Amino acid sequence: MTDETNVYGTVLTYFSNEFTTIKERLKTGQFENYRERVVVSQLISEAINLLAPYVRSDARTRILVRDGETLKKDLLSVRDLITRKSSPRPENPSLLKALLDKKQ
Repeated sequence: MTDETNVYGTVLTYFSNEFTTIKERLKTGQFENYRERVVVSQLISEAINLLAPYVRSDARTRILVRDGETLKKDLLSVRDLITRKSSPRPENPSLLKALLDKKQ
């Protein structure tokens, strides 16, 4: 293997690890707000632009770019923000019991 191939593999491994880390942070809800998600999405776009010229010649790059596009789409989705903010409040059992006793 040449040095150029080693560097190329190292770069792909780096981006793959970064995308995996971001995906884990997204799944666990570690992003503070939507603004942070937009900033990370922009960084992913820059990484994808750097990898784009190599998509035709390398399958690993093609998969990595596709994963990055999916991750970017998931980051910009507001679905989980809405469900997290509008989660139902737990009912107070003593209040419910008092209301039921009052009706009887």
